Amino acid sequence: MMRDKQKTGLNSRAAGSLSASYNPITEGVIWKQILFFFFPMLLSSFFQQLYNTADALIVGRIAGKEALSAVGGSAGSVLGIFMMFYVGFAGGAAVLAAQYFGAKKEAATQAAVRTSLKISCLLGLCGTLICLVFAGSILRVMHTPADVMVPSLVYLRIVALGMIPNALYNMGASSLRAVGDARRPLYVLIFTCLCNIGLDLFFVAGLRMGAAGAALATILCQLLSAVLVLVCLRQFILSAKNPEAATDTSVLSGEAPSAAPAEKENPQASAAGEGTSGTDSAGAVSRRTASSRDIPVRILKMGLPLGFTEVMYTFANVVLMAAINSFGTDTVAAYAAYGKIDAIFWMIVGSFGISITTFVGQNMGAGKWGRVRQSIRDCAVMMFTALGLVIAALFLFARPLQGLFCTDPEVIEIGVRMMRFLMPFYVLYIPIEVLFGALRGMGNALAPTLLTFFGVCVLRSAWGIWIVPLHHTVNMVLTGFPVTWIVTSIAFGIYYHWYIRRLLPKQA
Repeated sequence: MMRDKQKTGLNSRAAGSLSASYNPITEGVIWKQILFFFFPMLLSSFFQQLYNTADALIVGRIAGKEALSAVGGSAGSVLGIFMMFYVGFAGGAAVLAAQYFGAKKEAATQAAVRTSLKISCLLGLCGTLICLVFAGSILRVMHTPADVMVPSLVYLRIVALGMIPNALYNMGASSLRAVGDARRPLYVLIFTCLCNIGLDLFFVAGLRMGAAGAALATILCQLLSAVLVLVCLRQFILSAKNPEAATDTSVLSGEAPSAAPAEKENPQASAAGEGTSGTDSAGAVSRRTASSRDIPVRILKMGLPLGFTEVMYTFANVVLMAAINSFGTDTVAAYAAYGKIDAIFWMIVGSFGISITTFVGQNMGAGKWGRVRQSIRDCAVMMFTALGLVIAALFLFARPLQGLFCTDPEVIEIGVRMMRFLMPFYVLYIPIEVLFGALRGMGNALAPTLLTFFGVCVLRSAWGIWIVPLHHTVNMVLTGFPVTWIVTSIAFGIYYHWYIRRLLPKQA
């Protein structure tokens, strides 16, 4: 979408040069630039989802509902916990790079990217070991139906081998997006998604390997995507001219670096390790310095809370998945198909969330507080408009969409009832994504994580454990979603307005 160096402010083939004269994220018409960034992100999310949906679609139609339940049921939910952790961690860790980039701190940006990749590799290894060792125990705790236990166990253990490349891909892609390059992660996803579909057909349809074949196709493509995105980042990672200059860490906790886009860092002050100050339309912005050795700590402080936030959502869904399992294989298969269909909503809302995080992060780094607030408002309006249309379409076309994943009439009917009951409530989630995206772009990760922990994880888990047994129906399980969205949206709204009032005097 962003076609040349003058429009992007970043030559994607020479990413080591960060001092471009024009950055559309910190300059230009805000709503247009959000859309220019959003559409590549949306396409990336689409192909990321297609990456997963292809497994369910091919397995469900060729290998049957037991294999579909293995791919999209308990094993898929467990893997989702780790995958979403890596996505959340990458999104949080990349905020630091975005803020440094907005402040035109070249060496600091590069140091942040390199450190984030190293940490992601270690996190991926931890995920692999946990799944390999505890796979059977986890599936039993989730009350996985006996007829899908074996394929679920095989699928979980095979896909666990791809967690390191998955973590590296997410971190590399988030780093590229943080500096305004949303195109190359998209290209990598398109290529590997097509490869995944081809390998699914080969292993599942050709070799009749069922869920194991889908798992093998997935890890091979995850490895390929990690290699390709690291190739995209290679020149950027190795191009730091002076790693010791990565000292400005003032971009966290809502405190923006001092240099406005038109200003240049004072070389003498930098060499002396002393802070300077600058001004923009929002007024003076303070600055403090710290050693580059603080960067790993800063990355963990930003990445881990957001990673655990994503885990909280997924873990709470696992609790409800355990309740869904109690209704039998047909309901599990219908729920698995529904999870692939409503991904259309989640990939759009997530793309807007990443867009607003990047815009807020870079503009906070550049000290442009007016653009921060305007980008939040513009993004919220666009989200409600676009997602309202998506919700209506999914509601109306529930039956043909369910039919894509399974030919069993009973499974399709159960899925249609699920979709038409729950889809109208999805609009309640939009305020959470807008405000969480804005807050993490400001460098505020801990408080939103706590709000999510209590509003989603604790409340939704309590719903599945104590409320559902009182009226044991599928609709009662699904009601846990809108209840937690309402509570969490209210909590985010109250906290956001308090936080902005506290932050404004620092920007004045």
